[in-house]
Amino acid sequence: NLAGALDSQGKYAEAEVLQRQCLETCKTKLGETHPNTLSTINNLAGALDSQGKYAEAEVLQRQCLETCKTKLGETHPNTLSTINNLAGALD
Repeated sequence: NLAGALDSQGKYAEAEVLQRQCLETCKTKLGETHPNTLSTINNLAGALDSQGKYAEAEVLQRQCLETCKTKLGETHPNTLSTINNLAGALD
């Protein structure tokens, strides 16, 4: 995806803008708890973390984790990915 490519190039602010746009569209079209919406939240948190916005990234990841656990289950790939990303952010 374009936001991921920008992130890989170190264009974190641009990636963040795209991730936020994508998140709003996902929420509107798919709903707050759809797996794609949750993946987008996780990706946005990663873009924030890359910019040193650690507190904001952590809040998003914790919210995402709770929703993943509740809606998708403890062992769903999105839940596990969120746990991994949160651990990395706290490192």
